[in-house]
Amino acid sequence: MIHSNKSIIRGEKMAENKKKKRVAIVRCERTEESCPGTSCLTSFAGRKHSFKDYDENAELVGFFSCGGCPGRRIFRLVRSLKEEGGVDVIHVASCILKETPFPKCTHKGDIINSIKNMGIDVVLGSDDKWEKEVKIMKEKKHLKDPESQDTLLEGSDHW
Repeated sequence: MIHSNKSIIRGEKMAENKKKKRVAIVRCERTEESCPGTSCLTSFAGRKHSFKDYDENAELVGFFSCGGCPGRRIFRLVRSLKEEGGVDVIHVASCILKETPFPKCTHKGDIINSIKNMGIDVVLGSDDKWEKEVKIMKEKKHLKDPESQDTLLEGSDHW
C-alpha cells in the first residue's frame, strides 16, 4: 500500500494555486529504446490529458527516466530537480503505469513513494494512454474507486 503525507493530486487541485507550476515527467528507462517521448511532450505543450489544468505559465523543467529497475536514479534526479529546478509536481508517465504494450513496472509504487517522500506532488499519467487504461479498468470493474489505485500501483493485482 502506498503511504505518504503527500497525496496523488488531481487536476482541480493544480488550478487552485496560481503560482507558476514547475512540472517534470518521469518515464520508464526501458521504453526509451522505442519511444522518443512525443506523446508526453505534446500533451504537456497542448495542456491536454493529465496536463489540462495547468495554465500557460506552467513550465516543464524536467523529462527524465527512472534509471532502470528498481527506479535507481529517482532519488538523485528528483533531488536535483528540487534543488536546481524548483519542481512542484512530477507526472509519472503512462509507460510506467500501463502494462501493455510496455514492460510491466513492478516498482511503480516505490517510485511514486520516493517522489512523494521528497515533498513533491505526484500526478498519474502523461498522455491519453493512461486515461484510456483507467476507463477500461473501471468498465471491467477492476478499479472501483479511481482515487484508490493502491493495488494498481503496488503491482500486486494486475488485471
